[in-house]
Amino acid sequence: MDTTYLVKRYAVVSLLTMIAVMIIGYLVEMFFNHDIGSVGGMIAVFVPAMDAGQTYVRRGHGKPANGFAWKMSVIFLIVNGAIGLVFMAALMLILGGGGELFGILSGLGVAVLSIITAVVFIGMLLATRFFFGFGAKNELKMQEKRAAEKQP
Repeated sequence: MDTTYLVKRYAVVSLLTMIAVMIIGYLVEMFFNHDIGSVGGMIAVFVPAMDAGQTYVRRGHGKPANGFAWKMSVIFLIVNGAIGLVFMAALMLILGGGGELFGILSGLGVAVLSIITAVVFIGMLLATRFFFGFGAKNELKMQEKRAAEKQP
C-alpha cells in the first residue's frame, strides 16, 4: 500500500480532531465550568490512529503486519507532533500567552523537560500503535459481520 495516502489522511484527521477537541473543551469549560485537561490530548492521538487502521483495512489490505504497524506508528507520531507544534504556535500567536508557557517550561530545567518529553513521546508511540491495530481489528470484525448478514 502506498503509505502516502494513509499519512495524508492521518494528518487531516489529526488536525480536525485537534480543532474539534479544542472547540469541545472550550464549550465544556464555558457551560460546565470544567476543564477537560489532558483527555483532549489523548483523544487527538487515539482517533486518527484508529481511523488509519480502519482505512488500511477498508483499502483491502487486511490486518497490518507488526513491522508495518510500528513503522506507521512512528510516522504518525512525527506527523502528530509536527501538527501539534504548529497548532500550538498558531494559537500562541493569535491568543498570546506564550511567555507564561515558556516561563513555566524554563523553570523545570532541561533534564526534567527532557524526561517529560521522552515519556510523552513513548506514551504517544505506544498509544498510536495500539489504536492503529485496534482500528484495523474493529474494521475486520465489522466486515465479517456485514458479510455474515448478507448470507442467506
